[in-house]
Amino acid sequence: MTTADSLADLSIVVPAYNESDRLPGTLAAIAEHYGNAATAPEIILVDDGSDDDTLQLMESWCASRADAHAISIPHAGKAHAVRAGVERAGRDRVLFMDADLAVPLTEVPLLTTALDAGADIAIGSREIPGSRRDAESLIRHSRGRLFNWFVSVFTVRGIKDTQCGFKAFATPVIRQLFQGSRLYSQPPTRLNGPSVTAFDVELLFLAGRMGYSITEIPVQWRHVPGSKVDSLRDPLRMALEVLCIRFNALIGRYP
Repeated sequence: MTTADSLADLSIVVPAYNESDRLPGTLAAIAEHYGNAATAPEIILVDDGSDDDTLQLMESWCASRADAHAISIPHAGKAHAVRAGVERAGRDRVLFMDADLAVPLTEVPLLTTALDAGADIAIGSREIPGSRRDAESLIRHSRGRLFNWFVSVFTVRGIKDTQCGFKAFATPVIRQLFQGSRLYSQPPTRLNGPSVTAFDVELLFLAGRMGYSITEIPVQWRHVPGSKVDSLRDPLRMALEVLCIRFNALIGRYP
């Protein structure tokens, strides 16, 4: 399959919560990158119940583009926003990426090429040879390495970077993984502010249980100011979720 064919077969899901400041630059970059392509991916923008102008920006941008769609959900967190985008996807492959474009669009073909080569899942990695991390503090990097060690002990072994927000799947595969999810099977009854979670870990854990092949691809990544991660609350929440995944597995709650 050629690069053009891979893009024509791809839906890109971009979840966003209160991103009215950064979203115009992101949408301009997407338009510039794919505007002159003979074939282009489907773009699905998902507003996670923002209380700023995020949804209006999405709808305005999509209005004149046949292969772009803006959808909105009540605020429920990134996992549910990605899930809503996956359900809307109309192509055979789905890639989700962060609204800050921490991994540039030029890296998209790296993941689609891995799918072409037979992988069921291709994930961007900031930790394997050939990858690059820019403008990241030592504290943030160390915290991420500690969390990935914790993940490898309790749930997902053999993957150096489970949390890079740049992952591609065959569409039937990611839909099956979300169907098997237990942490995010139902939206929360009440959620205030941003929600940084370990939903990626649960998807990768389920993929391993179901026998899907996962390829880790080195990517360029840069820290973008304006992170919504709470340096104390979110790592603790994510660690608890990893333990919940292990507990769910032990009591037979997963396929």
